[in-house]
Amino acid sequence: MLRSRSFRAACALLAPLFFIAGGNLALAAPLSYEDARTVLQSVSDLHKSGEAGISKQEYAARASDSLGLPEVSVNATQVFGEKTGDLPTPIGTIPVDVNFNGPRSSINSTWSIYTGGRITATQRSLAAATDQARAELAIADEHLDLQLTEVYFGLALAATIERTRMSLLEQADRQLDRAVRFEQQGVIAKVERLNAQVSRDEAAREFVRAQRNREIAQARLQRLLHRDVAVEPSTPLFVINEGLKPLPEWLQIAERQNPLLAAFDAKREQAQQGVVIADSRWKPEVFAFGSYAMIRHYQTIIEPNWIAGIGVRFTLFSPVDRANTVNAAREGLRQVEALQAETRNDIDSLVESAYRKVEQAREQFNLLDSTLSLARENLRLRERGFDEGQATSLDVNDARNALARAETARATAAYDFVVSLAALLEASGQAHTLPEFVQKADVRLPI
Repeated sequence: MLRSRSFRAACALLAPLFFIAGGNLALAAPLSYEDARTVLQSVSDLHKSGEAGISKQEYAARASDSLGLPEVSVNATQVFGEKTGDLPTPIGTIPVDVNFNGPRSSINSTWSIYTGGRITATQRSLAAATDQARAELAIADEHLDLQLTEVYFGLALAATIERTRMSLLEQADRQLDRAVRFEQQGVIAKVERLNAQVSRDEAAREFVRAQRNREIAQARLQRLLHRDVAVEPSTPLFVINEGLKPLPEWLQIAERQNPLLAAFDAKREQAQQGVVIADSRWKPEVFAFGSYAMIRHYQTIIEPNWIAGIGVRFTLFSPVDRANTVNAAREGLRQVEALQAETRNDIDSLVESAYRKVEQAREQFNLLDSTLSLARENLRLRERGFDEGQATSLDVNDARNALARAETARATAAYDFVVSLAALLEASGQAHTLPEFVQKADVRLPI
C-alpha cells in the first residue's frame, strides 16, 4: 500500500510538468525554416543597420556626382572706407577723395577644370564604398542565416531529445508497474522493484532536463525572431545521402560568391583611389572663375561690372607632407591586398573544414542505423526476459539507456549535418540557399 502511494505521489509531481510541456506546445506557433528566414530578415536590427549603411553610402555617392560642376555663390557685403591723396598728371596734381562706403553684391563662380584626377578618384572611391556596404550587408545576412540554422534546428534537436526521454519515462513507468505487480505476486524480490523505482526516477530526471533544454532552445529562437509567442519548428532535421559537389567546385564558388571577398575588392578599390587622391596634391589645378556685380551704384571707377578668366594653381609648399601622404596611401593599399590574400586562404580553410564535417556527419548518421536497430531489439528482449524472470531491472534499464543514447546520437548527427552544411554554404556565400537543400533531403527525422 505504501509503495502504491509512493508511485502515485511521484506521478502527481510529474503531472504539472507534462501539463506545462503540453501547454507550451499547444501555444507554440508552427513555423517552417523558410518562413523563419523571412521573419528574421524583417525584424533583425543587424539587417536594418546594414540597409541603413547602404543608403548612407548611396547618398554620399550621389552627392559626389556634381563635383565636376562649377560652384556658384552670392556674395553681399557692406563696405566702409575712403581713399584720399594726390594724383599727379602732366597738367598738374589732382586731389583724390574717393568714398568707398556702400553695399556690394555679386554672383561668383568657380569651376575646377583639372584637379589631377582627384574628382574622379573621389567619385570612384565613394562608389566602391557603396559596394562595400552591400557586401557587408550580405555578410551580415549570411551570418544571420547560419545563426538561425543553429538556433532553429537546435530547437528541433532539443524537441527530439525531449520526446525520446518522454518515451523512455513512459517505458520506465510501465516497467515499474510490472515490477510492483511481480513483487506483490512474489515473483521478484523487493530489491528488483527498488531498482525499477530508481530507474524510473532517473528517467524522470532526464526527461525534466530534456524539457528544460527544449524550453531554453525555444526561448532563444523566440528572441531571435522577436516573437511574443513560442515557436515550434515545422521543418525537421534532415540528411542528404546524395553526395555534394566535389570540394574544388565549392572552393571556386566561394572565390566568386563569398561576400567577404567582395568587401575586400571594394576596400582595395578605395585604397587605390586613395593613392590617386594623394598623388593629385603634387599636380597643378586648373580652374575657371567669374564674378558679376549686382549693385553698381557705389562702385568705384576701378571696380569691374563683371570679370571672368582662367587660372592655374600649383602648391609650392604645403603644411602636410605630400610625399608621406602618398606613401601612407600606398601602404594602405598594400595592407588591404595582404589582408585579402589572408582572408582568401582562411575562406578556403573554412570551406574545406565544413565540407569534411558535412561528410563526417552523414557517415555518422548512417552508421548509427545498425546501432539503433540493435538497441531496440535488445530492449525488447530484456523486457521480455524480465517478464519471464530471466532478466533484472538493471538489465532493462541498461538496454533502455542504450536505446536513448543511440536515438540521441542519431538526432545529434543529423543536427551536425545541417549545421555543417549551413557553415559550408556560408563560407561559399550561399547560406540563403539552405531551403533548397531542405527540399532535396531524402532522410527526415520525425517532428
